[in-house]
Amino acid sequence: FDCTYREQRPKPFCIVCMPPRATRALSSQALASCFDAIIFDKDGTLLDFSATWDRAINSAITMTAGADGVLQKAVADAIGFDLAACTTVTDAPVIHRSNIELEALLSPLIDGRQFLRTVSDRVLETVTVAPHATDVLEALRDAGIPTAVATNDDESSCRAQLQTLNWLANPPLIAAFFACDSGHGSKPDPGMLLAAAASLNVAPERCAMVGDAAGDLRAARSAGFGGAILVGPPAKVGQHAHLADYWIHGLDGLLRQPGQV
Repeated sequence: FDCTYREQRPKPFCIVCMPPRATRALSSQALASCFDAIIFDKDGTLLDFSATWDRAINSAITMTAGADGVLQKAVADAIGFDLAACTTVTDAPVIHRSNIELEALLSPLIDGRQFLRTVSDRVLETVTVAPHATDVLEALRDAGIPTAVATNDDESSCRAQLQTLNWLANPPLIAAFFACDSGHGSKPDPGMLLAAAASLNVAPERCAMVGDAAGDLRAARSAGFGGAILVGPPAKVGQHAHLADYWIHGLDGLLRQPGQV
């Protein structure tokens, strides 16, 4: 699996996804071992975005816009959703903007708040874990590396999704989570990342941020994090590689030794 991109910053490291290991033991040479805490983006990182959100978004558009095809298309275009393909477009506002921003974006067309509530309710039926996410979270917990989530979703929606996955059980796989309405701003501003680091009692420079979007990586740099880790295949996230310190093609890359491109 060739991992190449144009160099605009010093080259990030890149870890190529390999078949999953038989054990979750964390090697001292693993990328995750370079840090004392790891903060994760939620959608597109810990969760498979399309599998989790596409059906819920499509349903909410139909419910809020009714049978008005023109209004349906206007809502879909505003948030970056392809109605014909029933999927989000690359780097769509609905993927990376905060719910506060999305509500304002939609309000000239429909009741933006009600739309987001409908999506949040529907998504609990389709919430889908990204490949290797649970195994990686368990390995980090077992290795004593605390984790948190920093998401531009709402706090109540985030909590419901994490509870559905049983990630907040005792002992939890996620020690803390912060959202756009938690009082620390939204990404790419660094506030929720700094709050996450503080909640884990780890200095920012000893934390890493793992995400699939430019906002995740910019937030990590603004927060003074020790690592900005991009996750995803080149076709989906390669355009953000210049912002990353490390680039892994899947979450299992956190459990592997980094190899410089």
